[in-house]
Amino acid sequence: MSEDWATAALGRALDCVAARLGTAGYPHVTQGGQWVTSADGSWTGGFWAGLCWAGYEERGDQQFRSAAERALPPLMGRASEPRNHDLGMMFYPSAVKGFQLTGAPRYRQAALQAASALAAQFNEAGRFIPGWGAFGGEDWGGSVLVDTLMSLPLLLWAAAESGEARYREVALAHGATSLAYHWRADGSTVHVYHFDPLTGAPLGPGTYQGLSPTSCWSRGQAWAIAGCAALARLGAGEQYLQAAHRATSYYLGHLPADGLPPWDFHASGPNEPRDSAAAAIASYGMLLLGEALPPLWEKGVACLRALAEAAQAPPGHSSVLLHATADLPHGIGVDESTVYGDYFFVLALQHLNHKLTGQPCPARWGP
Repeated sequence: MSEDWATAALGRALDCVAARLGTAGYPHVTQGGQWVTSADGSWTGGFWAGLCWAGYEERGDQQFRSAAERALPPLMGRASEPRNHDLGMMFYPSAVKGFQLTGAPRYRQAALQAASALAAQFNEAGRFIPGWGAFGGEDWGGSVLVDTLMSLPLLLWAAAESGEARYREVALAHGATSLAYHWRADGSTVHVYHFDPLTGAPLGPGTYQGLSPTSCWSRGQAWAIAGCAALARLGAGEQYLQAAHRATSYYLGHLPADGLPPWDFHASGPNEPRDSAAAAIASYGMLLLGEALPPLWEKGVACLRALAEAAQAPPGHSSVLLHATADLPHGIGVDESTVYGDYFFVLALQHLNHKLTGQPCPARWGP
């Protein structure tokens, strides 16, 4: 790729997004290379809206804005869901971003409503937000997912926006629990840690999408990097910068030469599926970290370029990134594409391009 690879990669990615602006429903993952959509956005609808906002932000094209505004109403109707740890994932790239770009009060209100619902799920005994996921069953009431770190910036944004201190208190309390139980001594992370939902007593590690409770699921590791990097930028504390650094060191130390991580770092064998979505999320996290720890900026750029070379789809393809693995244990999206992989690839390229051109970097996950 040329020295202008980042500009070219972003342009090609946004062309891909533009080609599917008329898609009915919310693109989720692909099956056989074709997008499977959801009517309500599942847990990923915010990323589709975020891709549309990114196109509008970069190109000023009203078609992107119109697509984002069409995507928001069904999501906004879900802002008060009582069992959904992904509310930050859903509403930060969609409603918060929409409010930042347009100033529309309805987007601000939806984001604040989602923050309120997220904070209301806080388990006082265990000091955590349960990882209900898309399942919502009672048996998830004591499960805490490393993924939830990416939802906490919504609470910090809401605390600053509304003046409600409770949001920040919940975010920092959950974050402290995650740092204490998800991180291993070598910097790898546990996907799920189980607690007694009544007493808050720790019970032990587990997993849902990883190889085993003792393995390191690569996308979980990427969520840990990007989530802690965003929290550090939002002033949550030095401990998040340190945790993100440790998680990044493990990630880089176990990354194959081509820059595409296996779906789980403990999955051995030459034919194990890779996860380009994990690579996109981790690359973005490293770019955020690199502003405080400059050597990691270069690592993030190198990882992002390797990802573009290894997994960006050719022009005319329906996806931005190939070779993602959504959920191997349950046979979902193996060597396919995911909307969140596409989103974080575009987000990382936006961040890099704005830095390279000396332009102010627009507010995103941790302005």
